[in-house]
Amino acid sequence: MDTIKQIINKFRLTTKKSLGQNYILDQNITNKVTNLIEIKNQIVLEIGPGPGCLTRSLIDKGAKKIIAVEKDQKCINALEYQKKEFFKKLIIIKGDFLKKKTFSKIKKEILKYKEKVTVISNLPYNSAIPILALLLTNRKFFNKLLLMFQEEQANRIIAKKKTKNYGRISILAQWLCDIKKKIKLSPNCFFPKPKINSIILFFNFKKEIKNLHNENIFYEIVKKSFNQRRKTIKNSLKIKNIDIEKILIENKIKPSLRPEELDYNDFINLSNAINVIRKEN
Repeated sequence: MDTIKQIINKFRLTTKKSLGQNYILDQNITNKVTNLIEIKNQIVLEIGPGPGCLTRSLIDKGAKKIIAVEKDQKCINALEYQKKEFFKKLIIIKGDFLKKKTFSKIKKEILKYKEKVTVISNLPYNSAIPILALLLTNRKFFNKLLLMFQEEQANRIIAKKKTKNYGRISILAQWLCDIKKKIKLSPNCFFPKPKINSIILFFNFKKEIKNLHNENIFYEIVKKSFNQRRKTIKNSLKIKNIDIEKILIENKIKPSLRPEELDYNDFINLSNAINVIRKEN
């Protein structure tokens, strides 16, 4: 079996900054990652596998099937070669994970197996947060997530209210998941070396979440609030035909608070109240 470095040389793989690529070349490191959760006999979705180092560890750990989503054609060629040689369990989907067309292909593939899949990925750094948001809002397809982020991104995800890192992705992730920080990886684990550490986070979807009547309204008001996070919640939530101040007071939220001082329960209560009013109108 060719080593990962031999694969990189054979297919002349180079990382592209525009794709946020940072390869892991040492399978000892990816083995540590795959040892963090149970993988045996599970279907795994890997986003941005690159040359396939993590993919090898997933196969060695006993994954039943691996759905790999990759947009770099050279990496796809390398994965196809390895699939032919020794990656029999690999399904390759070409495309950008964030594009509707690609995501539709992924959902179609997942539905074949009639079970939720586990997502394990070293995410492309420049699109990691949007990818996480898409995974969370399509949670019916996934049972758990083990994802690698830049430390700065990880800190945003797990940030608590009343802190500067707290924002839209913190609220979404913490509403839906119990999140655990697993391990920290130094820049030396990657090629090319990033400037900061990386963090692996484990997302376990909650079995019970607070009842939300309309998710679209929830996303709308969270987005509006944090688009103008220095304003008070009363002033940032200007919504036509809605008396925001009245709703805030009824839900025991001070209108003078800033968005980062509210937790996801507050936003759920606001969403539900706005949903009732819109239905009445």
